[in-house]
Amino acid sequence: MQSAKQNWIEEHCKEIENSLKYNNNTKMAYQTVKELTKTKQPRASTIQSKTGECLTEEQKILDRWTEYCSELYNRIPNGDPAVLSCPQTTEDDEKLPILREEVEAAVRSLKKEKQLE
Repeated sequence: MQSAKQNWIEEHCKEIENSLKYNNNTKMAYQTVKELTKTKQPRASTIQSKTGECLTEEQKILDRWTEYCSELYNRIPNGDPAVLSCPQTTEDDEKLPILREEVEAAVRSLKKEKQLE
């Protein structure tokens, strides 16, 4: 007497053979092979709180992920904020003409399709 798992595998193998031999449906065959050979990735059902407590309730887990992600994106930068600011333009900067070399370099950096338009 064969086990239920063995029967299930044999049934899928017959599906693969039929897909390839009679229906010429390689997509279905490869999809079935993938289903048979993929490894299941179990989902973690616990997570630690900030205090180290093990959380198992789904709502508390969701709340902890929300808290964690919020902390990631709401960090206060500890570097020099002057690095992030753009320097003010001066009157001298506005009077300088655009150089021909700058225009040529910009045109060369465009994609070929953009140059033809």
